[in-house]
Amino acid sequence: MAAYKLVLIRPSKSTWNLENCFSGWYNTNVSPMGHEEVKSCRQALRDAGYEFDICFTSVQKRAIWTLWTVLDAIDQMWLPVVRTWCLTEQHYGGLIGLNKAETAAKHGEAQVKIWRLSYDVPPPPVEPDHPFYSNISKDHRYADLREDRLPSCETRALPFWNEGIVPLLKEGKRVLIVAHGNSLQGIVKHLEGLSEEAVMELNLPTGIPIVCEFDKNLKTIRCMQFLGDEETVRKAMDAVAPCC
Repeated sequence: MAAYKLVLIRPSKSTWNLENCFSGWYNTNVSPMGHEEVKSCRQALRDAGYEFDICFTSVQKRAIWTLWTVLDAIDQMWLPVVRTWCLTEQHYGGLIGLNKAETAAKHGEAQVKIWRLSYDVPPPPVEPDHPFYSNISKDHRYADLREDRLPSCETRALPFWNEGIVPLLKEGKRVLIVAHGNSLQGIVKHLEGLSEEAVMELNLPTGIPIVCEFDKNLKTIRCMQFLGDEETVRKAMDAVAPCC
């Protein structure tokens, strides 16, 4: 029997998801499809009677919007919320704003997949002449990061998981995390003990609550339980968007 539970949600699809562009740390808007996704997400949590003690999210707009919408639906807008850049999407460097299909045609699908999902091969760095360089480097969301520390590739979520979230789970806190694809993949990789090859094949659906269960020693019992009716989950899996 599970001693602890954790719920993960990948934010609803953005406008750049629909345009098939790399967004990374660029602050994109929620798409009309994303608005529909979050309706199913909040309904699934409400129907299952989920309540939480604390929430974690990235500092990006669509993650925060997804979280607010969910908390409003389950009447828990009063909960403490920790916002951190550590849960923000991977920083895609020089790929930000580029069309994924066009980039794959130019560099090869295998190389683009490595840039998107590898844990040790970063994308090309973002240079000062990049059209979105100033937009990201001067964003107040990252004001606590000196420009020379601003990541030019993947943001790592695992240290924050170990230091900021695990202690709360051990205290028995009911935790909700709304974070982006690569951040959640890093956490799931750790919880499931996935190899780097396996995690590169892992694409999590947007707008579907994912329930993880742990024993009293915080060892994973089950991690990839999708919450919602079968039809909604099936459609979400069919429409999985690559990490953005």
